[in-house]
Amino acid sequence: MLWWIVCAFFLATFFVYGSSLTHTFVRWDDGLLIYENPSIRSITPGSLKTIFTSYDPELYIPLTFFSYQIDYLLGGTNATIYHIQNLLWHTLNALLVAWLLLTLTRRGHSGQDRPWRGWTALFGGLLFALHPLHTEAVAWASARKDVLSTFFLLLSLIAYLQYRSDGKSKTYYASLAAFSLGLLAKVTVITLPVLLFVFDIHERRAWDRRMLREKLPYLALSGIFGVIAWMGKTGVLTASSPTEKLLMAPRSMMFYLEKIFAPSGLSVLYPFVGPVTLSRSDILIPLLLFILLLLITLVSLRWTRDVFFGIAFFLITVSPTLLNFAKGDFFYFASDRYAYVPSIGIFFLIILAFGHFCRARTRPCIIAACFLLAALGVLSALQSRTWKDSTALFTQALKVSPDAYVAHVNLGNVQRYSGDEAKAIASYNTALTIMREKGRTGPGLNRSKSKTLSNLASALREQNDFAQARSTYEEALRFNPQNVYALLGLGVVAGQQGNNVTAERYYRQAILSAPDFAPAQLNLGALLVGLGRLEEGVTAYRAALDLNPFFPQAHYNLGVALTKLGRSDEAEEAYREAVRLQPKFTAARLNLGILLFNTQKDRNGAAAQFEAILAYDPGNAQARAALRQIRGQ
Repeated sequence: MLWWIVCAFFLATFFVYGSSLTHTFVRWDDGLLIYENPSIRSITPGSLKTIFTSYDPELYIPLTFFSYQIDYLLGGTNATIYHIQNLLWHTLNALLVAWLLLTLTRRGHSGQDRPWRGWTALFGGLLFALHPLHTEAVAWASARKDVLSTFFLLLSLIAYLQYRSDGKSKTYYASLAAFSLGLLAKVTVITLPVLLFVFDIHERRAWDRRMLREKLPYLALSGIFGVIAWMGKTGVLTASSPTEKLLMAPRSMMFYLEKIFAPSGLSVLYPFVGPVTLSRSDILIPLLLFILLLLITLVSLRWTRDVFFGIAFFLITVSPTLLNFAKGDFFYFASDRYAYVPSIGIFFLIILAFGHFCRARTRPCIIAACFLLAALGVLSALQSRTWKDSTALFTQALKVSPDAYVAHVNLGNVQRYSGDEAKAIASYNTALTIMREKGRTGPGLNRSKSKTLSNLASALREQNDFAQARSTYEEALRFNPQNVYALLGLGVVAGQQGNNVTAERYYRQAILSAPDFAPAQLNLGALLVGLGRLEEGVTAYRAALDLNPFFPQAHYNLGVALTKLGRSDEAEEAYREAVRLQPKFTAARLNLGILLFNTQKDRNGAAAQFEAILAYDPGNAQARAALRQIRGQ
């Protein structure tokens, strides 16, 4: 029976989220965490040290990074591999939720068995599996930290409950180990020790020294990781006042409750525009509802502890996310994935109510539950489509929240990289208008304006409007003098206009502002090589590769410079690395093939490079001509 249940859960989640396995990465942290992240490209002592000693840049998530390393080992930057692992963890989480709910509903407070608890626990697990509010955690590759940390959180809670039942030390230590792994995946599971106290209250367990003593290791782990988390989140935590934090928290909590019961209008972004004051109905009403919810919870303790448990579970697990709303330029009061764990508390209450109501009407209730799950599954499948690519994601975000300037910026980036500079310019200008009219004045807004102006200037440069591009880059620097992308852009404009001295000055200024900014070293190297300063160019390329060894363009450019210097063996090595990192890098394959042929080193190897090009680009004239020359035709 157990295996049938497991198979049913996997079939259900695959049926709903299967299409997400074909989705691409999106321009929403996926580059930062995955396809542009050099630390996940290998599993070595060096890369392991990197992921265990750095942030993402705000969160400490070494176990999540390790899971990405496994994905990269299996499929490189093929997005499908990453989506498969997300779906796997989500399905396992749903099974654990069903297990947890089964354990929690074992007996009523009268001590009588609840005969309906089996199928209602499965119903709760499927609610978790198919709810549209969880789509972000499943369909977004960068949400791995949420599904992975939840798995270990649930495992720790279940092991703790088992320990409370059997008293065996091995289940206690298993719970502690799972908690440790959860913290390494994402620190938001830090509230687990508080949940354990809530579990004890729910079970009417007497408070004594033993109960407190068994929580101490959990509390110690929470304290250690709390300090680590605080160090990474300092900027976010100081971006709002205590009053704003106090008033925005109920707004966020009531939003999640609303979306659990009415999961429509979901988006990757929920900006909050305007002052945070009690004079606003969208602040006052959630605050009053929150107070009412607390009163109901406390009053319910007179009759049952179930309501207290469900609401407390929700409030405790959502609490670590409530301080994350201030980004400096705008407030973002919610993210769908933040309700991933808290929803379990509400589902617990739902299945209890459903079970009590359906005791005498089992068959009609099961039919109603199936219809509800089917409806939720359809909504989740539709919601997952918004994650198929960046355009779909940010288009949906703007439908829900037209003031989400970040969506305009990201949509502009997609349009620019696809060659539609005119649309990109319009998107950037719209974003700048929203920032000017509705942004929160301060350093955060200035940095955002500077970044957007830099993107706008790049689009103008790509339209060959160099004068306007230069003035826009300069405006970006007025808002943030350390904007390395603006400095880099000014260098590119100067170089394109033949002012090499000015270009070099801007590139070196960008390097001084951000010594770890590899693109500045790459552009400086290209400029120096173009000026005939080959050795200096090679030095700059190697500096770029020291910063990012997984930079195909830098390897290729280095190969070109080394070829000009007559250092064929080193050039061959550089070209091969560029091809390894980017198998469809046509210029690198062409140059590698020509080098192998001209040096008479490996004619067959040269032919193999040109054949590889023709395999994915049959019309490539250079590769065809080179093959004819090799074959003497």
